[in-house]
Amino acid sequence: MVNDVSQDTLRQLAAYRDGAVLSLFLDLDPSKVPTAPARQSAVDAMLHEARRVVEAGKLDHDAKVRMRDALTEIERRLEPTAIPVEGARALAIFAPGPQASVQVLRLPAPIPNHVVLDTSPHVEPLLRMADRGRWCVALVDRGRATFHLGNEDGMPRSGALDDEVHGQGGWSQPRHERSIENDIGAHFDHVADSLAVALREGRYDKLILAGQQSMRSDLETRLDKTVRDRLAGWIELDLSAADAETVRAAAEPVIVQARAEHERAVLERLAQGVGTPGGHGVAGLRTTLGALSERRVATLVVDPALRSPGARCPACGLLGLHMVECPADGTEMEQLANVVEAAVALAYEQAAEVVLPAPAPELDAVDGIGAVTRF
Repeated sequence: MVNDVSQDTLRQLAAYRDGAVLSLFLDLDPSKVPTAPARQSAVDAMLHEARRVVEAGKLDHDAKVRMRDALTEIERRLEPTAIPVEGARALAIFAPGPQASVQVLRLPAPIPNHVVLDTSPHVEPLLRMADRGRWCVALVDRGRATFHLGNEDGMPRSGALDDEVHGQGGWSQPRHERSIENDIGAHFDHVADSLAVALREGRYDKLILAGQQSMRSDLETRLDKTVRDRLAGWIELDLSAADAETVRAAAEPVIVQARAEHERAVLERLAQGVGTPGGHGVAGLRTTLGALSERRVATLVVDPALRSPGARCPACGLLGLHMVECPADGTEMEQLANVVEAAVALAYEQAAEVVLPAPAPELDAVDGIGAVTRF
């Protein structure tokens, strides 16, 4: 599966506000659209609904013209020969997107078809997908290595190494064996260097290694400390027979466990911050919105099912409940059907971490939303 949604993607979408944004979601689940004609019918229905929403929307003349042009561009991007369906279970389309043009994102999971016209991109359906993180699985043997980048939705191969390991001929057996060991060591150093470069380039956040038990200690000691700190675990795989799906399936339990452990650690930090006088934690929707508006949130913790109406200042971005006028600058507040989505968008906009944990008592204790604060 492919996934074009990342924390950076959501951060860009969250920061984009240009008066009106059309968000479209197209379900490509093969069980619902098993053939090309069925997919085209779904595309036509979505475009029809999008045109209806645009024409019925409260837009000025220039905005309506811009949206009509955008829909023409979307129709072109979704033509049978152009629609990016390979490896995608759904599409999210934003018009305009952060680059002031149509943006099409391939998604790894189905999403019900729907269209939203709002003052900012509708990012709520994408939150869980950006929570996946970027993983690298390195399959290593004594002379080769393959690298897969992705997450539990998909783990395509992204590169490989093939180092010669044969030792020097004509030597005594002990010297020949030492020569082979030296070649293997050089290969492991090559793998370690490649992983360090990929980490510096931001190509992954967490690492899983696959290899024989006998080589694990030697390889780990050669890893740069920054890489070793990202190592989540080892898995058993035969490099010669491991395709992308085999790697994904083997890595999934490690990824799921790592995510659960991270969620638990975040919830513990939140509980400690909230429960300590003067601690770095806030609980409840009203208080959390205040901390976000003050831009002091390091990690936002949200129950994915939480919904609440609220308001946002179109001038400064301040969020609140039951507000008509912005207390900071007097601007009339924009009324929102779901201020929680706006809270998540504001967290991404200010480079805060967003965690959407599984149900837990700690989450219930803060009424579904809270934050670990910077100060």
